[in-house]
Amino acid sequence: MKKILLIGGTGGIGSELSKNLSSRFECISVGSKLCDVTNENSVKLFLESNDYDIIIYLSVKNIDGLIHKQSSENVNEQLNVNINGFLNILRYSTPYFREKNYGRIIYVSSILSKKPIRGTGIYAASKSFCESVIKTHSLENSKYGITSNSIQLGYFEGGLTDKVPENIIEGVIKTIPLQRLGKCDEISKVIESVIDVEYINGTTISITGGYEN
Repeated sequence: MKKILLIGGTGGIGSELSKNLSSRFECISVGSKLCDVTNENSVKLFLESNDYDIIIYLSVKNIDGLIHKQSSENVNEQLNVNINGFLNILRYSTPYFREKNYGRIIYVSSILSKKPIRGTGIYAASKSFCESVIKTHSLENSKYGITSNSIQLGYFEGGLTDKVPENIIEGVIKTIPLQRLGKCDEISKVIESVIDVEYINGTTISITGGYEN
C-alpha cells in the first residue's frame, strides 16, 4: 500500500481527504507539530525520517485584506507558508523520490489563482506562483518517475469556505453552473486519478463546477 503524506492535512478538507483515500492508501496527516513547513530543518528531519510515495500539499495561510493595507508581517507570514513552505517540501522530497524512481506531488491550489477577489491578493498570487513551480518541477523530474500536478479548487464544503459569510457563499453558489458547493469525495476521486495515471503530469486541473467560466 502506497503512503501519502498530507502536508497541512489536519484541517477540514485534509481530514476528509485522509478518510476518503484510506481505503487505497496509507494516509498520514501532517500538521505543524510534526513538520513546520516554514522551518527548513524541521522539513529536512521529517522527510528524511519517513517513507512516502505521494505528497499532497495543503498547507496554506490567508490573511484577508486590501494589498495596500497588508502589514509586512502579514505578507511574510503568508509567503512563508504558501511559498517558502512549499519550496522546502519540494527541495527535500525530490532527492528521495529520485532515488526510488517514483513519486507523486500534488499541490492543492485555488480558483483564486486565476480569478482573485478583493482582499485575497497575497494568497491568490502565491497560489499562481506554486502552480508555475509545479510545471517546472515536472520538466526537471519526470524522467525519474515523478509526476507533479496542481489541483485548483473552486468552492467546496469545509476548509477556508467555512470562514466565508453565508450570504456571500449563497451569492457564489448562484454563479456556479452546478448550483452547489463541491464535495470532498470529488476531490479524492481526482487525486486518485492523478496518482494512477502517469500521463497526467505538469498540469493544473480545475475542479470548480464550472465556476471559472
